[in-house]
Amino acid sequence: IQSLLKNDSDSLLTMLEQSGLRGRGGAGFKTALKWRFCRDTDASDHYVVCNADEGEPGTFKDRILLNSFADNVFEGMTLCAGIIGAKKGYLYLRGEYRYLLESLERVLQKRRDANLLGKNICGQQGFDFDIDIHLGAGAYICGEESALIESLEGKRGIPRKRPPFPVTSGFRNQPTVVNNVETFVAAA
Repeated sequence: IQSLLKNDSDSLLTMLEQSGLRGRGGAGFKTALKWRFCRDTDASDHYVVCNADEGEPGTFKDRILLNSFADNVFEGMTLCAGIIGAKKGYLYLRGEYRYLLESLERVLQKRRDANLLGKNICGQQGFDFDIDIHLGAGAYICGEESALIESLEGKRGIPRKRPPFPVTSGFRNQPTVVNNVETFVAAA
């Protein structure tokens, strides 16, 4: 968060671009480009969503990262929020990882207590951002970003037709960045 307070969003996007960070969810889309598209879309709200609905058989990297580096996940989400102007974020947690919920909520509360989430983060007037955890229902298809958004909105987790893409019309038809756990850790 300190780099966010010392730099403007363009500088941070340039740093992300220079790092070569790409989304780790499979498509390998450039993270800085995705965040820039979302930030530059005029809308009343912007959202950050962390896709922790890891459904590939035998895959458990998200579980390890959420167990050991949850603070980094939330730091990456907060960094994204500061860049795109989001006030709200969601961790979409795979239903089978329900047992992580209590420890993740504790990490979020520690961040709130340290003024790293909530109103006026780190004393920065107007930098308001918080994260809620949403438990998925265990549907494999909800790992796809638009199906995840549908599920997050309380609908059946069915992929949306594209375009429009989530960065311009995602959660509640507002610009939304959806990245996975590993991408947010790397961004932090």
